[in-house]
Amino acid sequence: MRTSHVFLIDSDSSEYRLSVDGKGIGTFPTLAAATSEAADIARRFVPAATLRFELDFKWTLSDSEIRAAILEELAGPGEPDVDR
Repeated sequence: MRTSHVFLIDSDSSEYRLSVDGKGIGTFPTLAAATSEAADIARRFVPAATLRFELDFKWTLSDSEIRAAILEELAGPGEPDVDR
């Protein structure tokens, strides 16, 4: 069974908003703080997880950016899903 989790960081010139699977997690003052929190959450799903955020959208007129990372959990036959 495969489960995907979508991590999004959208930002403007003053803050970075993190959401996981469409649920708002929080607002952070820096990109590093938002990605660190995302990594902590990803490790709850998969203990050895690492996330790599890609710049998906940038609008220079309003200084907006959207970055995304997808974490996939794999559970083979007879293996339990990761506890959430």
